[in-house]
Amino acid sequence: MFDRDQWNEIYATLSRNKLRTALTAFGVSWGILMLIIMLGAGQGLKNGTLQMFSGRVANSVFMWSMFTSKPYAGYQEGRRIQFTNDDIELLRTQVPEINLISPGLQLGGWRGANNVSRGDKIGAFEINGYTPEAKDVKLLQIPKGRFLNERDMTDYRKVCVVGDIVAEELFEKGEDPLDKYIEINDVYFKVIGQFKSSLSGDRAENEDRSIYIPFTTFQRTFNKGNEVGWFVLTGDDGVSASSVEEKAKQVLKKAHSVHPGDVRAIGAWNMEREMTRFLNMFSGIQILSWTVGTLTLLAGVIGISNIMLVIVKERTKEIGVRRAMGATPLNIIQQIILESMVLTTIAGILGFIAGVFLLEQTSQLIQHKFFANPEVDFTIAVTALLILIISGVFAGIMPASRAVRIKPIEALRTE
Repeated sequence: MFDRDQWNEIYATLSRNKLRTALTAFGVSWGILMLIIMLGAGQGLKNGTLQMFSGRVANSVFMWSMFTSKPYAGYQEGRRIQFTNDDIELLRTQVPEINLISPGLQLGGWRGANNVSRGDKIGAFEINGYTPEAKDVKLLQIPKGRFLNERDMTDYRKVCVVGDIVAEELFEKGEDPLDKYIEINDVYFKVIGQFKSSLSGDRAENEDRSIYIPFTTFQRTFNKGNEVGWFVLTGDDGVSASSVEEKAKQVLKKAHSVHPGDVRAIGAWNMEREMTRFLNMFSGIQILSWTVGTLTLLAGVIGISNIMLVIVKERTKEIGVRRAMGATPLNIIQQIILESMVLTTIAGILGFIAGVFLLEQTSQLIQHKFFANPEVDFTIAVTALLILIISGVFAGIMPASRAVRIKPIEALRTE
């Protein structure tokens, strides 16, 4: 039941020495503030990293050929491995867990020499030869036109799909690039579509500066024979990327006479593994944040406990009068613990509000690809509130225990 006199007494006690109360409460506020900021900042880093991974299929694997590091089957180490068209069918038949496979080739790049032109507009762009499956593996958005199809592949069509930045730099503002022609290394290609990357940050910009042409056309036009630069693979639902990677490596090593234990001959980037590594790192950051924040909060709670001990000593005579008038030890304990909880909770809520405010301001000021939407979810908010309440109880236990040990007669004699 609400007891107005009791709450008035709590207010009077805490406001008796305002500076002391404020400084004591600051310790708890600071602890909660640190906890919220560290947890929110960690979540912001996690959100930013996950956004960078969001433009790729979760169980995708990128594999490329490198140099052998071990002699095998009569071959010396240092031999360059070259993937070919035969490997495509080999992977499809011998690794049934593969859902999609797209071979790739590349030339040029935005840091290289100018290799693409349209009229008097020129630029240096990355030219990628891919199969139609690349659209689903890379999760490309096609706002205009279409992506490559099988007919483009079988007919060796000189068609291309350009990224947003390519379209901006080669065409006039507002001009539709569809059905227009551009020159790639002095060869004319017809624009059939425009794509937008699903990635974020610099990786999105790099992809939007690229051009996709049919894989078979790339091989024939740029004299690549049956060479394959790399493979992009995805596993079936429920199949881990690591499993697909390992089995694909075994097949390719056997096909190219590579030592089974050679870890350098075939390079691989596993989306699933990278995500797991980052998530484990952020779990460690979260544990560290809780540890530092809780210890800081504990220091504030100890401060409140010490101040409550001082308050109990100052109120020794008052407590003695209460006991003499019939107050039970439970009444005294309840009063002291309630005062401690009120001080701790108010200080904690103020720290929580300040932490959320600072996170919101930080989110608006820091616009970076690795930091996005720092936030504290509902579960953390409830947990912090419970920590505050429990901390208030513990902060009041020792002062309350001391208060009930005061004997009425001795208390009344206290000056």
